[in-house]
Formats: sequence, C-alpha cells, structure tokens
Amino acid sequence: MFVFPNPKEIEISGIKLGGQTGKNPPALVGTMFYAGHNVLTETGFDGEKAESLLNLHIQASHDSGLPSMMNVFGGAGEDVLVKQVEFVLDRAKIPVLIDSQDAKIRLGALRRLEEVGAAKRLIYNSLNMTISQSEISALKESNIESAIILAYSATDTSLEGKIALLEKDCAFGKGLLELACDCGIKNVLIDTAMTPVASGAGIALRALPGLKAKFGLPTGCAMHNAVSAWDYVRTRSTRKSVDLASNLLPPALGADFLFYGPIENAGSAFDIARFGYELAREGIE
Repeated sequence: MFVFPNPKEIEISGIKLGGQTGKNPPALVGTMFYAGHNVLTETGFDGEKAESLLNLHIQASHDSGLPSMMNVFGGAGEDVLVKQVEFVLDRAKIPVLIDSQDAKIRLGALRRLEEVGAAKRLIYNSLNMTISQSEISALKESNIESAIILAYSATDTSLEGKIALLEKDCAFGKGLLELACDCGIKNVLIDTAMTPVASGAGIALRALPGLKAKFGLPTGCAMHNAVSAWDYVRTRSTRKSVDLASNLLPPALGADFLFYGPIENAGSAFDIARFGYELAREGIE
C-alpha cells in the first residue's frame, strides 16, 4: 500500500477529500441522467424513479460509511441540466458534479445555478485538454471553486504524458493545473482518465498513486470506464459482476474518489469500495 510524501486535503460541501492513505475514506460518485438512463423521458425525467435511485445511493453511502457525490450528466441541453442538478441539490446534501460533453452547456448551467446560490456545492466536470480561452474567462468570472481536472492527453497516454499535461503541455504555454488556477479553482481533483482495458487502463490505474505522489492532490478515476468499453466482456453475462468488482482496485491503491458508474450500481459498489479502502488502511499500519 502507498504512503504519500505531501498529501493535501480539501473540503467540498462538508466532505473531506485527500490526505494520507486511511485518513479520509474515498468519496464514491454515481452518475444520473446519462444517455439511455431509464429515468429520462421525452420531456425531461421521471422524478419518482430518479428520487428512488438517489435514495439508494444515499443509503448505500450511509451504510458503508463512505462519503458520496453525484455526477449529473447533461446530454439534453442547458435547461434540462439545470433542472436535473437542482433536483439532486434539493434532495441530497452532497456535492454535485456538473457534467456535459459541451462546455457551453456546462458553463450556461453553472451561471444559472450560481444565481440560486449553489456554487459552493458544485464541482465542474471537467477541465481537460480541450480547454479554451472563453472557458477560462467564464470560470474566472464565476464563483465556482471546485473542479475535476482530467489528465488525458490524446498524444501521450503514458504516466509521463499525464504529468506533462498537468505541468506544462496543455494550452497557452501552460499546464492544466496552472490553467485551473487561472480559472479561480481552489479545490482540484485529478481524474487519471480511465480508458478501456488494452487501451491504457493499467496506465490510468498506475497513475492513481503516481499523480498523487507527484502533486499531492486528491486523485481518483472512473474504473467503470475500463470495463464498460472492454470488448472481451461486453457481450458476456459476467459483465456487470466484473464492472462492480473493478471498484475494489482504486481504493486499494489510495484513490480519494471513485466514479462507480450508473447510480443503479450503488448498492454493491459502496461495499466493494469499502473493502478496498480497508485493505489500503490496514496496509499502512
């Protein structure tokens, strides 16, 4: 197990992240309203179904003793994303990640949510290699303090490539961490950018202790991504079991947060992650 030289600790909406292995349990992040999610409807989403799933996530967090956050994926535009984030904020006292493949949707939703005083509870997901000057300017003008920093470089997926992206080789002659500072981000969470098995998943897993040792910042990943896009297991009946079991690995390697995939997986994912965390904690005693 890993003992880190200078681990930093942050706090977002009452949840402590980072620090030395074993000090703070990892926060588990579920995802709601993703493409194809059965709570989505033609006009928005089914509130009753969504609330039932959110309660499952909250109960699993309570039972396991692991803190939690919720990733809200906005695939249907800014208006719907705002309603979805507000839905979660109104029903759970946890940090909420604003997620969309379109930066304009993320930023538009952020501006509107700031107007209702939600900025302190939000995490911008994410700052990445596609960062633009307009995105930097918009975030600088906002009140958001927390963001996921995605350590993915299309030109170099090695651990060294991730470090270079964060330190110096992102855009405008700066690394992604410096650009995050330019945006006014105070609470940085490094996502090691999990890719499918046989396409760099092992490197992203290795980067968990590697990047945390290098920068000291809270570090995590979406282990679910390694399984969901793995050709071998895609059509096998064991796919869900493998997906759930994968949540053991990051906490055992000292991860500070973990995207466990669809919120439906909460019941098992929290207990599996708790097992990994206990292994890590016992391993440094």
